[in-house]
Amino acid sequence: MRYRKEVDLHLEILESEMKTLTRIVQMQYPVQEFMAVLERTTIRVDKIRELISLEPRTNQEIAQ
Repeated sequence: MRYRKEVDLHLEILESEMKTLTRIVQMQYPVQEFMAVLERTTIRVDKIRELISLEPRTNQEIAQ
């Protein structure tokens, strides 16, 4: 995988943001803070999908 380091970095950041979301809920922070972090995570997931789409497909994936 050519973009392994980038994907790993994005996944680490996603894990951190998920912990932040949990803390926001536990501490009953305003909904706006939750939504802001949720929006960042959605953007990050899109970036990961984009990186994965750049990877060449195997013959087995193409046959499906």
